[in-house]
Amino acid sequence: MSAVLKICPACGNELHISELSCAKCGIKIQGNFVAEQTSELNPKEWEFVKMFLRTEGNLSKMQLLRNESYSGIKNTLMLINQKLEGNSMNNNVIENFSSGKEDSKVVRRLKEKIVECGGKSYMPVLKGEPVPFWLSSSQNGFESQGLRGVVLEWKVFDAIVKKARSLGGMMYRGDAAAQSGARVGSKELPPTTIDAFISTEFFGAKVGDTVLRRSTYFSGILAWAGIVTNHKSQGNGGFITVNAEYMTED
Repeated sequence: MSAVLKICPACGNELHISELSCAKCGIKIQGNFVAEQTSELNPKEWEFVKMFLRTEGNLSKMQLLRNESYSGIKNTLMLINQKLEGNSMNNNVIENFSSGKEDSKVVRRLKEKIVECGGKSYMPVLKGEPVPFWLSSSQNGFESQGLRGVVLEWKVFDAIVKKARSLGGMMYRGDAAAQSGARVGSKELPPTTIDAFISTEFFGAKVGDTVLRRSTYFSGILAWAGIVTNHKSQGNGGFITVNAEYMTED
C-alpha cells in the first residue's frame, strides 16, 4: 500500500482524504477524513515502537538489543512522542523556511534537519535527559529550554566548526570551566575553547571575564545534526571533533 500524500504536488497546499472505498465490495464513502497520526512515523520509528512494546518499555533491554546509549534511546522515544502528539512548531514559523544559496554547508545541514523535524527536536547530551530546542521565531537560529531568551544563531554554529577545523578538527568545549566560574584566558578556560571563543567573538566578553556555559548547547545541536561528535572528558575536559564530511566546505 502506498503512503498517503499530505501535500498537493500541484499547488503545495495540505491534502485531505475525501473518499474511502472497500476493495472487496466496492462501497465508497465520501467526506472529510483525518489521517491517523501514526502515519507520521517512518519504518525505522515503527520498528522502535514494536521493540518498545515487545520489551514492555524496558529501556535497559532496548539498550542491549539496539546497542545504543540510554540517552539515545530516550531521544528517539521523545521524538516519536512528539510526532504522535502533533507537537511541532507553529506553521507560521516553519512554513517556507529553507536554506539559502549563501548558507555554508554547516548552516544548510542545520536548517534542513530542523525542517525534517517539524521545527522542534531534542538535543542529545552526554549526561542526563535530552534537551528540547526549536527554531526561533526570528528564524535566525535556535532557542532552547536551557537558555531561555538566547538565540543560538547560525553564524555562531558556523564559526565554531571553522575554528575547530583550524585547530585540526578538535576543540575543547570549556563548559565545565565556564560553569565553575573560570575566567577567559586562564589555564582552565583558554581562548581556544568553545565557550571562551564564542563569548569573546559574539557575546561581548573580554579576557579576564567569566562567561555563561553555552558550548553544551552548541555542541549538542551540532552533534544532533551529524556535523560533529561530542566527547566526554579524557582528562583535559570535554571536546568535539568535526566529522569528516564537514572538515571542508563545498
